[in-house]
Amino acid sequence: MKNNKLFKFCVIALSIVLVACAGGSSDEAGCPVIEDRKINVVATTPMIGEFVSQVGGNNINLTVIMPPEADPHTYEPAPQDAGTIADADLVFYTGLKYEPAAVVKLLESSACSTSVLAEVGENVYPIEFKEGGHDDHGDHGEEGHDDHDEEEGHDDHDGHEGHGHGAYDPHFWFDPNRVAYAAEYIESKLVEYDPSNSATYESAGSAYTDELKGLIGQVSDLISTVPSQNRKLITTHESLGYLEAKFGLEVLSTIIPSLDSANEISPAELVDVIDVIEDNNVKVIFIEAEAPSVYAETIVAETGIKAVEGLWVETLKAGQSYSDFLIAAVELIVENLRNAD
Repeated sequence: MKNNKLFKFCVIALSIVLVACAGGSSDEAGCPVIEDRKINVVATTPMIGEFVSQVGGNNINLTVIMPPEADPHTYEPAPQDAGTIADADLVFYTGLKYEPAAVVKLLESSACSTSVLAEVGENVYPIEFKEGGHDDHGDHGEEGHDDHDEEEGHDDHDGHEGHGHGAYDPHFWFDPNRVAYAAEYIESKLVEYDPSNSATYESAGSAYTDELKGLIGQVSDLISTVPSQNRKLITTHESLGYLEAKFGLEVLSTIIPSLDSANEISPAELVDVIDVIEDNNVKVIFIEAEAPSVYAETIVAETGIKAVEGLWVETLKAGQSYSDFLIAAVELIVENLRNAD
């Protein structure tokens, strides 16, 4: 414990030194002035980095803090992360309590100003998670994402943590329509910080939105091949809420009844999962690649359910695009549900 505290102290101290010693001119907030150079942009996760890259392209210097294939829920900051954040003109992170507390604290302590921190998740009209499942407030944006006035229940994004009626699901990338909202927000921030390249950002954002619309059709077509009675599944933790709300799958239960795969499960909760499987004749349980569950073996032994491993839900593999990530996940689910009888 003492070593852990010492490590965190050293990381924070290093960030302060780096900010204080940074060369070049700075604005009133202490941030480097952007003069005739590419802006330095940081993303916390490969997924957020992919969305930023699609909009920013070659006009930005992009650094992604977390490596590919790592579980963002359990990532521990490295000493060099403080310097990376300190040098950033703009930092994009998922938010909605997705990144570990240590990462959020590092962002806040290392950034030249909290004004450069851009929380993506709160700008995608996230669905609410209640104990026992999701509450979507209706499926937002089925017909497109241009009319924000139709979004209900998310008029005030300030202080998601203050909502007493539930947490918000940060896994918005399982709905391409929400990713379009994310791209729109990223575009607005890049234009704000780098107005000289606004036309390029706007063009890239528009092109990416068109690509995402096509992706919605691909996912819908895949899921339509699964008989309606087979669209029930169990997975490791609460990560597929958007896929469920958007495309008509039914996540009956999860091994870990939480939005965080790092949380523990009680014996009573394990019994509840087994009861759901048996009561609903669920045929398949999907084990997430980033956080394989130690409880899956017990569930399989008790129920005889088929365990399918390798479902990626949190992050990208090295060199993988978001579109490839989503299609691969959906294809794995569809193939095993379609042949579940």
